Amino acid sequence: MIWIEVDDQGLIIAERIVAVGQAETAPMKRLLALMPAEKVIILTGGQRRQSVTLLDSGHAVVTALSVSDMMIKLHQINQGIRRSSTLP
Repeated sequence: MIWIEVDDQGLIIAERIVAVGQAETAPMKRLLALMPAEKVIILTGGQRRQSVTLLDSGHAVVTALSVSDMMIKLHQINQGIRRSSTLP
């Protein structure tokens, strides 16, 4: 199991991520407005929300990380998996 650190606010299991989008776009705002409150997890630490990460469990994680920062973290994890899978 591989975890992504969301600043100092929490962790997300990388394998559970379905999509990441910008929090301030109209589709994401509509999605968050329609979701039950118990399915929305806020990990912004009081900072401005920048991205929403959708999980396969139906939860939405609102973070202060930008979409590009999340993409970089996922890319680094993916590169690490590829490297470790090629080792004997």
